[in-house]
Amino acid sequence: MSRSLVVCQQCGEERELAAKGLCFKCYRAEARSALNLPQGFVDRHNPAIRKEHKKIIAGFAKVLTGLSDLGVNRTDVHTIRSILDPYLTPVTQFIEGRPAVNSEHESDTLVHSSLELTKE
Repeated sequence: MSRSLVVCQQCGEERELAAKGLCFKCYRAEARSALNLPQGFVDRHNPAIRKEHKKIIAGFAKVLTGLSDLGVNRTDVHTIRSILDPYLTPVTQFIEGRPAVNSEHESDTLVHSSLELTKE
């Protein structure tokens, strides 16, 4: 016997009814939010690095290993990396070790002219 299909009161999608007029997804989300979990709780069902991220990172590591095995020079490695950059955007924050920066934000990197450095 299957459950009846209803329009979920929260998300508005037509799904199987769980309880209180909610689909299973919304019902479980409501139940989890009611738990009042402590700050810093790790949600094992929603990791920061997902399967698709792991595939991209593993592929990138294989490319770098291949370039190293071939003895590719530094300039060519940077050229290849610039070609790969659009494919790496979902994992940039994990590869570079810092959050991705929008072009709207100012860079925190300081650039000094040679005159400024000699005055000190």
